[in-house]
Amino acid sequence: MFAIASSCSLLHRDLLAYGLSCVTISKKESCIILDLSIPDPNSFWSFYGDDVKYIEDILPVLSGANAKILREYLTPCGLNSVLGFRNIKLKDADIGRILYLISSLKESFKYIFVVFPDDISENLLGLIQETECILLPYTSDAISVENAKFILSQYSSKIRELNFVSLKLNIGYILNCGNSLRKSEFLKDGIDAKFDFHIQEQILSTQFSYKDKSNSYVLALSKTLDIFDGLRQARKESLLSNDYYQNENSYRELRDDIYKALVEEMKEYVDEVDSSKLKQISKDKISEILSKRRLVLPKDISEILCKELCNDIVGLGVLEDFIEDPSVTEIMVNGCKDIYIERDGKIIKTNVSFPDEEHLKTIIDRIVSRIGRHIDDFSPIVDARLKDGSRVNAVIKPISLDGSVVTIRKFLKNKISIESLICSGSLNERMFEFLKTAVLLKKNIIVSGGTGTGKTTLLNAISSFIPKDERLITIEDSAELQLQQEHVVRLESRPKSIEGMGEISIRKLVVNALRMRPDRIIVGECRSCEAIDMIQAMSTGHEGSLTTLHANSPYDAISRLTTMVLMSGIDLPEKSIVSQIVSAINIIVQLSRYCDGSRKISSISVINKTNDDKLYEIKPIFQFDLKGFDAGVQKGEFSFTGFIPDFIQNAFQRGITINDEIFK
Repeated sequence: MFAIASSCSLLHRDLLAYGLSCVTISKKESCIILDLSIPDPNSFWSFYGDDVKYIEDILPVLSGANAKILREYLTPCGLNSVLGFRNIKLKDADIGRILYLISSLKESFKYIFVVFPDDISENLLGLIQETECILLPYTSDAISVENAKFILSQYSSKIRELNFVSLKLNIGYILNCGNSLRKSEFLKDGIDAKFDFHIQEQILSTQFSYKDKSNSYVLALSKTLDIFDGLRQARKESLLSNDYYQNENSYRELRDDIYKALVEEMKEYVDEVDSSKLKQISKDKISEILSKRRLVLPKDISEILCKELCNDIVGLGVLEDFIEDPSVTEIMVNGCKDIYIERDGKIIKTNVSFPDEEHLKTIIDRIVSRIGRHIDDFSPIVDARLKDGSRVNAVIKPISLDGSVVTIRKFLKNKISIESLICSGSLNERMFEFLKTAVLLKKNIIVSGGTGTGKTTLLNAISSFIPKDERLITIEDSAELQLQQEHVVRLESRPKSIEGMGEISIRKLVVNALRMRPDRIIVGECRSCEAIDMIQAMSTGHEGSLTTLHANSPYDAISRLTTMVLMSGIDLPEKSIVSQIVSAINIIVQLSRYCDGSRKISSISVINKTNDDKLYEIKPIFQFDLKGFDAGVQKGEFSFTGFIPDFIQNAFQRGITINDEIFK
């Protein structure tokens, strides 16, 4: 946008705007004059002709007009076109709507020549922010010179680093100033242009040609336009430099602008499911958009822009880098602006964010739709999974008051073995041997712990001890178990459809699994009334089954199982339920997460029935003894309590080979 300031008479400003537009058209470039000087239909000089349009007529319909429609309306004959106020002044206008108008004009015209009004208002200063260069014309008289100096100092004191073309009608030069102004700079010689009575008479003639480069006035306008083009190119190069990229707000403005155009281009590929193909299409479209806008980006910026936009269109947006980072174990999105990650057991706030809530909601819809699930105002909570198996939970408004919340539990691409857990200090070798023995003896095991303690990770690890000739059936809400055996049947629950039908619960899957000839049933997490069916399966020949549940201690685990069985509506006394639970469950492995972020097995216990009112006792075999906290690290050691369970004694007597070193 090239503005013309009010340092000389209105006639000169309008003549300059008209002249610049004629020079531009002679170069076969599109342009428009935005005359904001005086709100009066009679104020436009006769050389504007009949092509004057009024801002008040454009604004009400602007939102429904695209660039092509707007340009055809404003320039029906492809000649000079003028927009101006009919009844209001700039200082009284809605500056937001005026800026929106200018942004729309920028899409339709290469050049916008704006004639500024005389009075300096807040609206005018807001307009200056969008101006690339200001033409400051003045004549030879002292009043005009002083007026030009005053205008220059006023603008410069309000807006830093403005680009001015100061044009005396005989002298002109380029000036870039900050908050200070030296008189000597203002009087420098520059472009030579005559502007006497004869030239004015020629300009006002309909026969005058702005293609006549021998005319000093035309030549001055051409050079002024060349200066503006040079400034625009320099600004573009500055915008595309690495220094500009370091300015986060400026880069986001560029990225968001290209993103909007890319979304429109990709609408025709909405049914494409091949993500790699979509990424390639997105890259091609980004190149086309940049080419149309004549933007030649530096390689590093182009690569970053392309990567981010492809992630927005095809992937998970700003979350993609965290998904690819193996050190990140969990991603927590608390609204579009706050994103946290878990690394080495510690929660860290990141410096990235989604552009807005709409972007985040688009990512959530993309995740859940891929597995046939949905999320909306009527169903604002959903569990899902990514292609790699990562577990996703999403909650949107109105349930989440501060915006959409997404929690992603990363799927570990490298399967964690018991050996690696020993190396990380989660357990020791004696505990490893005991768990291996318990699995081989087909003992029913519950892995208990709080959120994020590593229950699923440990379940995956100890399942590796199951013999390969057994048939395993896994049941989960969102499939994330990584069993290493070949003969595995994986079942996943399904929520209700939009119509409220088609739900397949964990409980229904457990009941159905009993008809599928399983050697072992593994339930990813026991959390509701499916507990009764799981307990009955463990008690009726399906030994060696495994599951996890949320509980803070082994005793809490039994209490939670009891509550879950009662939730099924079974009409039995609580004592009978507890008796059946302790008959079915053999071992409880309790996990804890300590204040340094480390996860460890805090105890391995067995359940023994008793004949007193308590009905059972929990006997720890191994436990982690705390030794204090030092230099940010939880100190402690694993110990063997000395208790040897009956099934171990029986195994010895039955001739089953067991590493008895673990009980010394």
